[in-house]
Amino acid sequence: MSPAPAEHVNAKELAGRAASIERSLDLRQLPRVAEAGALEGTRVRARLHFAVFEGRPTVDVQLEGVLVLVCQRCLKPCECGIEEVEPVIVVAADGDDVPGGYAPFIGEAQSLPLTELIEEQVLLGLPLVPMHENESLCREAASEMIAAEAQAAAKTQDKQTPFAKLRELLDQSER
Repeated sequence: MSPAPAEHVNAKELAGRAASIERSLDLRQLPRVAEAGALEGTRVRARLHFAVFEGRPTVDVQLEGVLVLVCQRCLKPCECGIEEVEPVIVVAADGDDVPGGYAPFIGEAQSLPLTELIEEQVLLGLPLVPMHENESLCREAASEMIAAEAQAAAKTQDKQTPFAKLRELLDQSER
C-alpha cells in the first residue's frame, strides 16, 4: 500500500524556504518497524528541518519516542526510548556522492515520502539488544514465568496416565 499523496513533499521547495515539519506516528504507520519486532504502543515524534547543502536538499531528522520491543533478557515487552538526530541528504541513486556528515536517503526530491524517511531513521535507531533498563523488572518477569511453569508441571503430575503402573504389574507377575 503506497502512502497517501499528502505524505509526499517537495523537498527542494521546503529546503529553499528552510521549512520545518512535525509528524507523530504510531506502529500501524510504521510497517517495517513492526516487521523488525516492534509491538503495540510504539510511538515516534519526528521534526524534519529542511535546508540546502551544495545545491541539494537536506533534512535534519530529529526523532524522539518510545519503541516497545521484546526484552532479550526476560522475553517480555519493554519500552526503549529513542532520541536520534540525523542529517540526511536526498540522493537520486545509490552510487551518488554523499558529503561527509550526511546519511543518504534515496528518493526523488520533488516527491519525498516523509513516512518512509522517518521509518528508515527509526530502523537505524533500533537498539541491537533491547532490554529493560531496570534488571529487577526482568527478575519479576522471570519469577512469574517460573511460577507459571511450576503450576503447569503440577497439573501434569496430577494427571492420570493409563499405563503408569503397567511396569509394576509386569514386574509383580514375573515373580
